[in-house]
Amino acid sequence: MSTNVKGIHNKERVDMWEQSIDNHKAFIDDSTGLFRDEFIEERACPVCQKNQGNKLFVKEGGQYVKCVNCQMVYLNPVFTDEALVKYYTNNKVEQGVVVADDMLFYEKLYSKGLASAQKKTEVGSILDIGCSTGLFLDLAKEKGWSTYGLELNKIEFSIAKEKEHNVFNTLLEDACFNEKFNVISLWDVFEHIKDGDRTLKLIKELLTDDGVILLQIPSSDSLAARVMQEKCNMFDGLEHVNLYGVDSLKALVNNNNLEILDIQSVISELGVLNNHLSYDDPYQGDSNNFNSVFNLFSDEQVLQSNLGYKLQVVIGHK
Repeated sequence: MSTNVKGIHNKERVDMWEQSIDNHKAFIDDSTGLFRDEFIEERACPVCQKNQGNKLFVKEGGQYVKCVNCQMVYLNPVFTDEALVKYYTNNKVEQGVVVADDMLFYEKLYSKGLASAQKKTEVGSILDIGCSTGLFLDLAKEKGWSTYGLELNKIEFSIAKEKEHNVFNTLLEDACFNEKFNVISLWDVFEHIKDGDRTLKLIKELLTDDGVILLQIPSSDSLAARVMQEKCNMFDGLEHVNLYGVDSLKALVNNNNLEILDIQSVISELGVLNNHLSYDDPYQGDSNNFNSVFNLFSDEQVLQSNLGYKLQVVIGHK
């Protein structure tokens, strides 16, 4: 299944990217262009635990590899937990501001994902991990859901709290709830989590018997990522530690005795691809062609083939 939602790359989004990348500089060794040894650690594949990663490329200080065994794309080496905390503490980029400026775009994505989840469970309590300022929770509340959230950014947490969502400024592993949830959502969060296996185990314990997990993640299978590779903003070198494709995500889900109930491809990124293929800056060019790439790949073909920039996935108990 697919949904036809076009990508957006306005000035605020470009500025957010540039500010985030600028924050990398304090951690990079100028002589190598890589992150300094004191901030990083080697690791095995986060899906199959094999040490068989082929080097792909270096991007903004980080090295991406692809697992020969399960095709997972991930950062190796990766920031240590301590270094990640230091980075995020000093990173003042506020995703909620950008989302609010593009609310119509995000409402389409949120509505599509929530509708998919509601087909698999009943309306009840929903927990949004990394809820930012609560914009997804706003939509869920309008549709009759009891809304909960986790958000580490203190400013965004305060905004969500003021909206009278049940929000906690804590990590998932430190949170305590008196109930289980029909839906637990992670919107563009799961790719930031180093140990996706552990996170799924924690989430699974918080689900009702018919509860589901709703993920939106960037897809390493996407046409944009495959064609543009290191020029694609999916690869930021630091924050996007795990980039799943359909097969690697299925393997991780199956490892936790869960199953994928629904998967949809969203955001074709054909405008960005056309800029790139015209030798322009992919994210600041003027392409108005969001319908096809050289009449070879249409927007609908890309999405129906699960080659869109992101995947929306509904996961449930087996």
